[in-house]
Amino acid sequence: MDVSHHTPDGGAALRLDPEGALATALGRVPGDEELSLWASMPTERRAKTLARIAILRRWVNEPGEMTAAEAAREADVAVSRWYEIAAAWKASPVLASVGTFAKRPGRKGQRLDGAAVNRIQSILPKVVSSSENLTVAAVVNRITSDPELTGKTLPHVNTLRAMVQRERLRQKAELQVGSRPGCDAVACELLRSDGSPHVLFAVVDRTSRLILGFTVGRLEESRAAYARAASDALARITAGRGPTLPWADETTRMDVIVGADADVWSGTRARYEDKPVGPVLGLITEGRRFGRYLRLVAGDAIGQLRIYPNRTEKGPRETSELYYSDDDALTAIEVEVTRHNAEVIARITATGAARPAPTTILMLEFLVNS
Repeated sequence: MDVSHHTPDGGAALRLDPEGALATALGRVPGDEELSLWASMPTERRAKTLARIAILRRWVNEPGEMTAAEAAREADVAVSRWYEIAAAWKASPVLASVGTFAKRPGRKGQRLDGAAVNRIQSILPKVVSSSENLTVAAVVNRITSDPELTGKTLPHVNTLRAMVQRERLRQKAELQVGSRPGCDAVACELLRSDGSPHVLFAVVDRTSRLILGFTVGRLEESRAAYARAASDALARITAGRGPTLPWADETTRMDVIVGADADVWSGTRARYEDKPVGPVLGLITEGRRFGRYLRLVAGDAIGQLRIYPNRTEKGPRETSELYYSDDDALTAIEVEVTRHNAEVIARITATGAARPAPTTILMLEFLVNS
């Protein structure tokens, strides 16, 4: 999508970001101040900035898929500095928040102890999850009473309160259903008649860890396979059978692990961007992507069905008498998906809406019909 000509001053965009590199990295139209700042940066710093924006967007949009240490390493900063940059970006995702400048704007007062910041971030999730019935002030007191923080310079109490509140919201969203579904493909242990592994295509709920729908298919036809998986998910969701799930109030994004038909998906993306029915529809087309979401929710096996990400693209042909037709594979997988989902549901403690958000349904319907 060409966004370089849609700024308030299209001429400025053409002069200051002629190739649209900044607009593409941000995923939106840059403002006049951002364009001016971008134009003042040397080439090496621009490259560093683009790379860091990508890391920040992944950190915010795909929480839990990178550790702070991994993100800091990719951004080439200390972990304590990464938390500062990430917090600034979450508060205001603009170019000035990226932290790739010689001076840190707005930094005043005594420098915080990096070890203290690291310690707070490391204990925050556990303290918050174990303090569900306590007030925010009481949780802050638990944090500041940690023995390893004795004698260290801590953030202001208001900052700590905000951290606790954000973590509570994050943990609630991470347990609800429908916030961040993802479409994934992975080879499994069931074999086709030619000895190659069946490829499972699934709509995976990355927050609750449920598998919402699935099918089997081929990477060369991933668009059609995901349409069938989304149709299966819709059928299950609307059937009204089973326990009521704690649905999120909105779907914040949906990502798709694209197979070997990226050209087909480019048309799908264009249709979605022309008439979006929800927020971000991300297409993952490169890297070691297959099995990413299924391993996140199920590990190395769905129920008792082994999955093999490394065999997805070029699965070896094996000699065996235990072959499965597509229909028989679907039946066998159904047993294990049911087993997996039952175990997940038994552990769910979150509360939420009694039915999916309209956006959740609309995005699944888009995958089915586009």
